[in-house]
Amino acid sequence: MLIAMSQLNAVVGGLLPNAERIIAAGEEARATGAELLLTPELSMTGYLPQDLVLKPHFIREQRELLEGLVCSRLALPALVGFIDTDEDEHIYNAAAYIEGGKLQRIIRKSLLPTYDVFDEWRWFRPGDNPEPILIGGRRVAVTICEDIWDDGYDIKVVRRLAAAGAELIVNLSSSPYRQGKQARRIELCSEHAQSTGLPLLYCNMVGGQDELIFDGKSIAVDGRGRLIASGRAFAEDMLLVDPFSESAELSDTHEHDGSEDLFRALCLGLSDYFRKSGFSDALLGLSGGIDSALTACLAAEALGSDHVCGLAMPSRHTAEISNTDAELLARNLGMEFHVFPIEESVALAEQRFMERMGQYRSGLTRENLQARERGKILMEVANDRGSLVLATGNKTEYALGYSTLYGDMCGALAPIGDLSKPQVYQLARWYNAWRGSEIIPLRSMEREPSAELRENQVDPFDYERTGPLVDEIVVNQRSLAELLKLGYTREEAEQAFRLIRMNEYKRWQAPPILRVTRKAFGSGRRFPLVNWYGE
Repeated sequence: MLIAMSQLNAVVGGLLPNAERIIAAGEEARATGAELLLTPELSMTGYLPQDLVLKPHFIREQRELLEGLVCSRLALPALVGFIDTDEDEHIYNAAAYIEGGKLQRIIRKSLLPTYDVFDEWRWFRPGDNPEPILIGGRRVAVTICEDIWDDGYDIKVVRRLAAAGAELIVNLSSSPYRQGKQARRIELCSEHAQSTGLPLLYCNMVGGQDELIFDGKSIAVDGRGRLIASGRAFAEDMLLVDPFSESAELSDTHEHDGSEDLFRALCLGLSDYFRKSGFSDALLGLSGGIDSALTACLAAEALGSDHVCGLAMPSRHTAEISNTDAELLARNLGMEFHVFPIEESVALAEQRFMERMGQYRSGLTRENLQARERGKILMEVANDRGSLVLATGNKTEYALGYSTLYGDMCGALAPIGDLSKPQVYQLARWYNAWRGSEIIPLRSMEREPSAELRENQVDPFDYERTGPLVDEIVVNQRSLAELLKLGYTREEAEQAFRLIRMNEYKRWQAPPILRVTRKAFGSGRRFPLVNWYGE
């Protein structure tokens, strides 16, 4: 039984384009001789449509497209992800089995995730999935994403379907990328196959959607749990698999999940954010530092260097080598570059303030004024050109509040906002090695980091120590006692907790951050703004 697994790049709300993409996948699959097409979870609507599902006309339109256009033009039997409703207008995350131009069977998702970025209980009802369905003479257990991630659930969907006589397990998935996740997916699929003795096909979504990045990497394992096929990473792909063939070749199980995967993930998230939003050009400030340099490289690779413009915005505190390195980076990338000095406009703003309010009470006021002047210039140019501004802050800085609201935090997207400062350096070094030349000036990596907002200023953190500390608190949810056991001092741990807590309001106003770790700042983090808990 030859099965085509099509990892599609669906667009949330793009009902007709998504339908046409499914139809095209069906035509491609039929041309190869496939007998069944698998598509990802919610491939009709894109994942996740969130409160679009509360619009009755949205649900109705995607159902009409499914039963009309898709059913009539699908070239072979298929399982298609869509949104189902019952007679009481309850909504379900579902799969449609289409054959012979008709909707033959509906399978509803049983396990609904409600953790981190997932909140499916807000929109969907859990379905009942008691038995396999007959497809091409085989009893196929149809599951949807979380149905196979059953650790912590009382209902074991795969086990129940296997006991009901299934011969094959298929899973329609929209599982977002994070570092290290593919190894766990392979392990999970293998465990289910070994425990049931059944092959398992896992068809995953690909593409960027808001903060989420879907990496594809679809999986097929045989009845002994051995990997026999895997899909491309970060690109649409179609896998052709006969799960019952005795001659299926084993696939490479090595997990390629290092710097290259991370860089490609961020490029896909960035490019799809622009493409799906209808924008083509990016604008960012180039300071001569490592964060803006890496962001520029990502933008140039994702959008093309001719679609990226960098602005250097020096003040009297900006070192000449910062200006030199910013221009050198732009030249190395082949991107547009301009210099907008800010000292005159900062002085005018400072004079205006003093005439009405007197001297600044805090030295931070002038420092933040410089950052906000830069943000204003970026937004001015972006508005004039129809570009989107990229924020260049990293996760460590966002966590500790070492960023200026309405200044360097302004923008439409923060591509590196889920990378710790040490990860920024690591990825920058990898990029130069991958390109085979010094695209990012080495001095940007070797200089002591500084915001250059006052004379002789350097960042007040040891990032090699503070970056991992922030990750332990934000990602691993460590307590003070646990951090002390890990070797951190009480003073540094308590300061980190305090800074993370008091800067939550800034992060609520930050641009969307591309998620690449288990816990990013964004929809998966829901801490109160007013919060007295010290740890």
